[in-house]
Amino acid sequence: MSLEEPNHIAKLSSLFNILLQGIIGIPIDFPGTRFHSSKKAASAIRTELLTIIKERRVEMEEGKASSSQDLLSHLLTSSDENGRYLTEMEIANNILILLFAGYDTSTVTITLLMKRLGEHPHAYDKVLKEQLDISKAKEVGELLKWEDLQKMKYSWNVISEVMRVNPPTIGAFREALVDFEYAGYTIPKGWKGRDKAVYILPSSDPTLALLLMGDLLSMMMMMIMLPNRTHKDEANFEDPTRFDPSRFEGSGPAPFTFVPFGGGPRMCLGKEFSRLEVLTFLHNIITNFKWDLSIPDEKIKYIPMAIPEKGLPVLLHPHQV
Repeated sequence: MSLEEPNHIAKLSSLFNILLQGIIGIPIDFPGTRFHSSKKAASAIRTELLTIIKERRVEMEEGKASSSQDLLSHLLTSSDENGRYLTEMEIANNILILLFAGYDTSTVTITLLMKRLGEHPHAYDKVLKEQLDISKAKEVGELLKWEDLQKMKYSWNVISEVMRVNPPTIGAFREALVDFEYAGYTIPKGWKGRDKAVYILPSSDPTLALLLMGDLLSMMMMMIMLPNRTHKDEANFEDPTRFDPSRFEGSGPAPFTFVPFGGGPRMCLGKEFSRLEVLTFLHNIITNFKWDLSIPDEKIKYIPMAIPEKGLPVLLHPHQV
């Protein structure tokens, strides 16, 4: 959106953090709950985005902004095959989804990657060797290319194992397309996340987790996919709490047992973009620095993203040339 004003950025960031804390939680819309605060924050963010969208539209009409300037300009000027343009509210919702799905998930993965490499020197050394081999094959100052990313096989195995042990998000809501039976419960067509507020907890199903809880206000249902439950199931991964990138060698895990990006037709559209972001960051940080964790046993909390409790302070040591 080409935002540069610090106070405006700080305001949106503060609202976005409130939104995140209640975006995946028991949907009780009552003052004082995280869900209620999250809804208010989402509404405030949309109001801010709509103001930005209107200002950009005026700037484009006056020739002060171009259609290729950024994503916002692209959304304002692009139509579908029938010539229909997105409404301003649709554009605001698309940007809000992008902020959630495309920004925090990648930064969380990078943070947890730094943590795991700091905890496992052997994995760090192997990743460093792979990345240095790629660097040595390039000219001084030459940037990474798509072909270089395809050579980062061990690096991606490490990143995948990081996402297996600590998926970036706690889960994703799903809708029942047909009636079905699960764990003795009948799940009717149309039940979905966010409508209702009582959940069913999983057994060993590798693709769907349902959560069962009581609500004082009503007995209702919602469905949520919980990657962490699937990734820690011993039927899917031997010794699931052990950090072991070799799990992803060869053909890797069985289908629908490794689901940080979801699976099937609803798989995350940003998977390859996320892969590009994280691998590019990894290449640049590990070829320049080694690091020590300031808090070696720092715990991870989900709010709903997986975040180190103290923010993962590290000591960086530049490589000696």
